[in-house]
Amino acid sequence: MKNTRIAFVLVFSLLLTFGFMANTVQAKDKTLDIGAIAWEESLAIADLIQYVVRTELGFNVKATNPDAGVAYEAVSNGDLDLFLESWQPSTQRAYLERYKMIDYANFGPMYEDAKLTWAVPAYVPEDKLSSVEDLADPEVKEKLDGKITGIDPGAGIMNISDEMMEEYSALEGYDLIESSGAAMQAALKDAIMHDEWIVVTLWQPHSAYGRFELRNLEEPKKMLGEEERIHMLGRTDFVADFPSKVSQFLSRFYLPIEMVNNLSDMYSDIGEGTGAKWAKDHPEIVDYWVNGVDALE
Repeated sequence: MKNTRIAFVLVFSLLLTFGFMANTVQAKDKTLDIGAIAWEESLAIADLIQYVVRTELGFNVKATNPDAGVAYEAVSNGDLDLFLESWQPSTQRAYLERYKMIDYANFGPMYEDAKLTWAVPAYVPEDKLSSVEDLADPEVKEKLDGKITGIDPGAGIMNISDEMMEEYSALEGYDLIESSGAAMQAALKDAIMHDEWIVVTLWQPHSAYGRFELRNLEEPKKMLGEEERIHMLGRTDFVADFPSKVSQFLSRFYLPIEMVNNLSDMYSDIGEGTGAKWAKDHPEIVDYWVNGVDALE
């Protein structure tokens, strides 16, 4: 997988170098508009990218927090320059098929080995609830009050969870509760404080795995999919409108998932300013992103 990533970066860098040498757009004339879903790992990465773009590349940058469907459409029609958190190949397949990959500049994966899950607090007895199929047990259903706590409607995991509600007979009579990422975390925290049972829609990486002891439920039908790659997508004319150094940085931007967990945990504690602190703690990685120095070897 690493060799594939390196090959992608090399090919992309060559295209940028030879295809856009004549690009003379100045930083003061352009603002990079980033769309980041309001999830901690996405917000944390957006904060880091904003810091590097401003301090290392000298560009103005603005971040907004559209949901996934709005972000895909905005990048496709040119209203947004860059979308973080494109889950591929399965989670956001519906959006990828609707808007077609040809409508985007694909800067490659920011990180890999991500996964969608349904999770419970670790104190929930594993012999009672270890699989989605166990939700059929009337005692389990009563403990959960017949609820699965979800996040914002339209999110990939919610679309898949909706399908699971129809596909699994074990989920008959349950309600999938729409909320938001923040509301889901609040519900999870409250349940744990009161030693109550709860099932939440989650994903890895996520700071909740660092804050709480959780267990992922087995999902026999594999509707939540296997491991995913998280890409950055730009509008089709992105490379033509921004100097090659910006696109080269975006194509080199990559983190092992353990570092994404660390960055997300940091963001959950300090919020804005996380990118500046993380970058100062990892100057060699920033050097690789900006200048191509192979610091991750």
